[in-house]
Amino acid sequence: MIVLVEAYAYQPDDLAGLIDPHYLMPATVGRVKLNYVGYLAEAGQKHSVIILPKVFLTHRAGRDYIFDTFIPEDLLPLPADSPSPVRERLRAGGQSDFLFRFSVWLYRAIRQFRQRQPDSILYDRINLLDVSTTGDSALSELEIVLALVRFHRDNNTLLTHIKRVNTSQRHTISWGRTVARQQPILQNGRPIYAEPVVKQKHINYDEELLVLYLSTLDDLRRQYGFRLELNPLYTLLTGREFERFRARATRRLQEIRGKYFSDKLLRVWQLLFLYYDLQEKMRSGRSFREVLLVRDFNVVFEDMIDHLLSDPKDQLPSGLKDQRDGKIVDHIYDDESLLLPDHIYHIGDSKYYKDGNRIDRYSISKQFTYARNVIQANVDLLNQSQPNGTRRYRDALTEGYNPTPNFFISAVVGELDFSRASLNFQERDSYPDNHHFPGRLFDRDTLLLQAYTINFLYVLNAYVASSGAERERFRRDTRQDFRNRLVHHLNGTYNFWRITPTAESLDTFLTRHFRVLLGRMYRPSDFTDAILVAYLNNEPIDLETLVGGLAQVEPYKLR
Repeated sequence: MIVLVEAYAYQPDDLAGLIDPHYLMPATVGRVKLNYVGYLAEAGQKHSVIILPKVFLTHRAGRDYIFDTFIPEDLLPLPADSPSPVRERLRAGGQSDFLFRFSVWLYRAIRQFRQRQPDSILYDRINLLDVSTTGDSALSELEIVLALVRFHRDNNTLLTHIKRVNTSQRHTISWGRTVARQQPILQNGRPIYAEPVVKQKHINYDEELLVLYLSTLDDLRRQYGFRLELNPLYTLLTGREFERFRARATRRLQEIRGKYFSDKLLRVWQLLFLYYDLQEKMRSGRSFREVLLVRDFNVVFEDMIDHLLSDPKDQLPSGLKDQRDGKIVDHIYDDESLLLPDHIYHIGDSKYYKDGNRIDRYSISKQFTYARNVIQANVDLLNQSQPNGTRRYRDALTEGYNPTPNFFISAVVGELDFSRASLNFQERDSYPDNHHFPGRLFDRDTLLLQAYTINFLYVLNAYVASSGAERERFRRDTRQDFRNRLVHHLNGTYNFWRITPTAESLDTFLTRHFRVLLGRMYRPSDFTDAILVAYLNNEPIDLETLVGGLAQVEPYKLR
């Protein structure tokens, strides 16, 4: 397998003969790069190619590394049949096994993207394997290999049982058939049967199939480098024996077809035949091309996060995701606002960067524009007296605005773990200033922004996993984490008070103090006769003196 990396600057000679030149683009002077991510295999090529996303690159001391250890040139063709120091280091560190698993997950993610975004122009339609059908004929080489490996891991006890039963029968005499078919020789008055009939006299096709299967796994283990302890009870084909079998694999499998009565062993036969049929096409140079590449993988990553976190587009009012000025919001969902019990839209943007890149001012400004557009769309509904559920953006009495949460979420690759989200808050990129008047939390132009990183491998896994329950758990926990973090920040940045007028009506009280409290006050929907007031921690304010004993002032915490 050839391992390449998106956006890395290679020497042209390093890629000569490894990948079609039309996939390459100029990079720095004298170098070329790939703006694709994915998988490809072609007739006439000895190796399949996996192109990793650029998030795998880490930058250190002026160089890019993969797995924080290897330079990308190290992972150009790794010979399967001869010793290689790089291959041994990959195997020792567990990265060989990971690369195989990741190849399959990446392939499945791009297929998922195709199904979710059939009109996207990011993939090359001419060169794509037709994966729109169902059934085994639509399986890629990687998927067949994964199925072969998974069968061994899931059915190793079955393989052991079959071997032991066959071995016991091979040495067990059937005395009934022996006595019925042969004349004994009497020796010292005792009958001796020269050729006793054993219980298993026919060719054991079950065991032959399993030897072919395990020998194939042994070859794949060397080729892909994954770790797999093969069942030790079977004697595998030697090197020459396996080469002879591989040269006529589909013919031999056809010869023993229909010999099996177990559904599981029939599945082994089917997978072996699919695998070797594909291999023969590649060796013979018959028309064969298996390519699944996508340009601008940042859009695929955006769709991954959107699938996991956002509300479906058809559940959103018009103009929120696809905005009227032509902008498209990456992620948007309805959830509890920072002021309970009301709801509001939370707005997010995916960031797909190489290691070390920071969120720039352009991205921040663009995100704030998204937020202003969403606020205006909801205020338009309010002005038109159209119902908008529990979402509450503006309070007419105080003329205060419910704070709109915004977030960035960036992909990182740390530990090679598909099971943990590793959602980490990035304080350095969070809460940049955006206001017209400092300290006016409830002003329309005061916008809040957080930044997070997330484990790219977890997102990839969750995107293609069939478990809706896992996606729902991620959605619930992540949304809650975003909200809780922002509430914690506001409680640490502002002092909040609940003010309830006692000597006059709320309307009269607000008219009296409107100029002082404008932008600092808001009335949540459950505050019938009171308002919520926020002042920055470092602002000197004496509310008791301000309200002149005409209202009750109580400290308040967002929750």
